[in-house]
Formats: sequence, structure tokens, C-alpha cells
Amino acid sequence: MNMDKLLTMKEACGILGVTTKTIQRWDASGKIAIIRTPGGRRRIPLSEVERLLGKKSIKQRKIAIYARVSSNEQKQKGDLDRQTEFLKEKIDTQYLLVETITDVGSGLNDRRKGLLKLMNLASEGRITDIAIRYKDRLTRFGYGYLEKYFESFHVMIHVLDDDEKTRTVQEELADDLISIITNFSGKLYGLRNEKHKELQKTVKEVIIDVPNLSNKIEERDDCSSGSE
Repeated sequence: MNMDKLLTMKEACGILGVTTKTIQRWDASGKIAIIRTPGGRRRIPLSEVERLLGKKSIKQRKIAIYARVSSNEQKQKGDLDRQTEFLKEKIDTQYLLVETITDVGSGLNDRRKGLLKLMNLASEGRITDIAIRYKDRLTRFGYGYLEKYFESFHVMIHVLDDDEKTRTVQEELADDLISIITNFSGKLYGLRNEKHKELQKTVKEVIIDVPNLSNKIEERDDCSSGSE
């Protein structure tokens, strides 16, 4: 007797390019047949997934890798290459890798060439899935809007690693903050104005020295506690 392979909700969502809530709605309306384990967990037969895909092979799902770093310095250190290699190693063999897209720029910049290319691939139906290491690789703010955009074209985003390194996050946030202040300062004073250049230099010096500032505050607090 052939037993139909059972998929978890996450596996089925990844293959179908929909959210968990969508499958739950389909279950309630009878659009998809779901099996429940003795513990009450939902499992989706592979045959049901193939039926919804129009009996197309799962291997036809096409995935694009997207990686981003904020600066050329990070790229030269090999951070961008490590991101792409990590993603290539982590994506399931059921997906066909069709594009590896990279950007060097702030996560606040919504005109990044790589991001725009990724959006075009989705709208043209050339990909079904996207793999990123962290959510903020795609965007620093407004991730939900991009998720909805890709979902409207039945493209699923896979975040493959939530364990961000503290120092990397700090550097990225510092770069983004500098980018915001520089942008507004340039509009206020003009890019060639001395006030703009002075403010840009001061902001960079202060932000870069934040870890040292924190250490100094801790040392001062320790000294204060010891004197009491």
C-alpha cells in the first residue's frame, strides 16, 4: 500500500507560495483535504499540494536568492559572499535556483537595483520563491508591505536565519542612521555646504564611538556603586 507523503504546514506553504492563514481558510472551506495528527497538528498530503498546483512537478518552483550589505567595506570583507553561500547551502533541493541577486546599500533605500529586479521577477511570474538570510536584508522598515507585494504574485519569502550577530546589527543600524541624517542634512543645507559636511563628520564620529560611550557609562556607574 502506497502511503501519501504528509507535509507540515510550513512545507506546504513554501511549495504553494501562500501563508498559513490561507491554508487554514482552504481547510475550513473544503478546498484542501487536511489530515490531523493525534496531537491535533495539521498535515497536508503531497497529492493535495500537487492537485492545487495543477499536477505540476514541485521541482518547477523557482527560487531567487537575495543578499545585501550596507557598504563596500562589508563586501570587501566577504560578508556578501558569505550570505549568498549560506543561502545556497540552506535552500531545499526541491527548488530550482534561477537568480542570485545582491545589493550594496542601505536597507532604507527602496530604489536598490537588486530589490527592483527581484520585484520585477515576481511580477513577471519568473520566480515562485525568495530566500533571504534575515528580514532586514530585504528592507530595514516596512517588511510587511514587501511581503504583501510578493504574496500578491504568489511568491513566498523564506527567512533562513534569525540568529543575527549583535555587532553586525549595530553596524547596519549605524549605517542606516547616518544615511537618514545625511539625506536630510543635504536637503536642508545643500550637499556642498560646509554645515552639511561638518554635521556628517560629527554624526559618523559619534555613532562609531557609541560602543565606547556605553563602556564609559558602565565604568562610571561601577565606580559610583563602589564609592557608596
